[in-house]
Amino acid sequence: MISLENRDVIALFLFLREREDELDGVLQGLYQRLQRDLFEKLSIEEMESLEDLYQNKIEVLKKRGYI
Repeated sequence: MISLENRDVIALFLFLREREDELDGVLQGLYQRLQRDLFEKLSIEEMESLEDLYQNKIEVLKKRGYI
């Protein structure tokens, strides 16, 4: 197994979100798990601006102590 750092998790989530309509069952399940975990850890505002946070290299999960 591999370990994902916080930016890796966000990058993967954003990648899958952009392709949500094309995902097979396995990838759809992964996307849903990532989405659920991020919604548990981040505020609504952070989720809505997740792409900007990622692009600006703001380590939102690390700042909250989750990863």
